[in-house]
Amino acid sequence: MKRKIIPSILISAILAASVLSGCGKSADAGAGSAQEQQAITYVQVMNTSNETIKSEYLYNGTIQPITELVVSGTIQGKVASVNYDVGDYVKAGDVLYTMDTSDIVNSKRVAEASLASAEASIKTAQTNLELVNGASMQTQIESAKASLSNAEIAYNTAKTNYDNNKILFESGIISQTEMDNISDAYSRAEVAYNQAKESYDLVMKMPDENRRKAEDALNSAKAARESVVAQINSYNKSLNDAVVTSPIAGFVTACNVKAGTVLATNEPFKVVDTSKVTINVSVSEDIINSIAVGDSVSVNVPSVSNLAKLGTISTVNPAANAGGTYDVKIEMDNADAKLKSGMFGEVNFVKDRSDKTIVIPVNAVITKGGEKYVFVMKDGKAVKTTVQTGIDNGTNIEIKSGLTENMDVVVKGQTYLEDGDSIAVAENTYDAESNEALLNGESQNASSSEPAPESSGASSSGEKEE
Repeated sequence: MKRKIIPSILISAILAASVLSGCGKSADAGAGSAQEQQAITYVQVMNTSNETIKSEYLYNGTIQPITELVVSGTIQGKVASVNYDVGDYVKAGDVLYTMDTSDIVNSKRVAEASLASAEASIKTAQTNLELVNGASMQTQIESAKASLSNAEIAYNTAKTNYDNNKILFESGIISQTEMDNISDAYSRAEVAYNQAKESYDLVMKMPDENRRKAEDALNSAKAARESVVAQINSYNKSLNDAVVTSPIAGFVTACNVKAGTVLATNEPFKVVDTSKVTINVSVSEDIINSIAVGDSVSVNVPSVSNLAKLGTISTVNPAANAGGTYDVKIEMDNADAKLKSGMFGEVNFVKDRSDKTIVIPVNAVITKGGEKYVFVMKDGKAVKTTVQTGIDNGTNIEIKSGLTENMDVVVKGQTYLEDGDSIAVAENTYDAESNEALLNGESQNASSSEPAPESSGASSSGEKEE
């Protein structure tokens, strides 16, 4: 807005008659001369131009880091070393503290010895399994097979001899004694054959049984090895966990450990990432439907700077909280680390915005009987002009129609004007202060240095006399 710098409050310029001092003119003649002078109301005006107006809502919140992590290990016991303290900056992967690992190292050594024994058992079982189908077993099989074959031949021969001599015995050709001898030989051959057959069957079963036993022994040795390996892996993990590193880059905000003491807290370290920060606010239902994730907002942190920072809405909760408002999170860059956790911040949400429009002070608009109008100064006259208003931010108001650029709108003194009144811009602050007093009924003088005229053509209230 282009304002004329001269301040203004309504003043009625009363042109008083010259004081009679022996000039030969009567008091009545002087009064008549004053009434002939037209009253001029002094006002303040502004020159209109196209501007931007926004309807904003202000909400307060506190700054929080984008990420805040409690860093702790899984190992209990004595703390070996502490490398950082509160306020220190750490990078991702930096070692915050370490735990005493002497007991873990000893247990690992015992497990490694057990692993060597398990490896030896596996080798023995593998050797036994290889022997199941080795040359020794094949020799046993061939020997049993030969014995069975010989016994079978002897048995068949004895049986044939027995059958032939039995016929001769029944014919009376051979004696009983001879027959008994032949029968005994046959029985012995049969027994020998059965024994050879059983031995052969047993030998043939041995490879399968021995293989199963050897395989079981090998599997048992491997299982023992896996158990030991699992123990060693567990010890290795414990050794790794004993070195506690920061998962993020940021500042240490809590250090509750001390080297040489037993760890006695679940929150030994706390690290915050403040490369970005957030501010949480709760907005009313009047604004919730005017904002969305990704919108840019203005955030002012008075303790850091008078200049507002740009923030971006990261989350909008569509459900009201217990207080009937809606939680909104705003994210801001903080590369210079000036925004600290807990700082107070003010967030401005723009509900409505209008660009390249006429904007004037809200008090310049007069509303009577449903009509809205302003007074425009034209050729020294107050011209009543009906307007249509838009965005009202409490200080300024948008004029959607009725005014154009480069018009002089009365912004002070308009309350006491009527269409067609003669007006002029107030010349100085002193007159403006006097006018203010007149308007408030605090003084009857247009100037504290001059007495009020005895008669005038206008009242001191600034209203035009009928």
